[in-house]
Amino acid sequence: MRRFHAYHECIYGAPVLAYAALIFLLSSVSTFPDVVPSFTGFDKLAHFSEYYFFGCLICRWLLAERSHFARRHAVLLTILIGAFYGISDEWHQSFVPGRDPSIWDALIDALAVVTAAVTYPSIMAKFPYSRDLSKTWRGDT
Repeated sequence: MRRFHAYHECIYGAPVLAYAALIFLLSSVSTFPDVVPSFTGFDKLAHFSEYYFFGCLICRWLLAERSHFARRHAVLLTILIGAFYGISDEWHQSFVPGRDPSIWDALIDALAVVTAAVTYPSIMAKFPYSRDLSKTWRGDT
């Protein structure tokens, strides 16, 4: 049983932690190279994309947990975890030279996580291998 739990955490939990570390690392960079597109709103699109994927990873992890509480409240927990991480990431940027925290970036991050938390279970329900996760989300179990 312990071996299954360790395997489960590697498959579902490790990607969440690795992606959170990547976000932290990217937030620590003072300036980005000129290869990054500079059209108006690109930074907001980048924030939304980054946190939408993060929200999907969190929701995937929570829906696969053995804890009934985590599965039952996966959407709410995804929003809380993702939004808190987005806010803490903006706070972290206040300590990075050349970076400033932005309430708008934090709001975009939270909106992306909410969108991911709401859409991920429905999208995954369309795939045969995720039927159990969608039932858990809808409360069929």
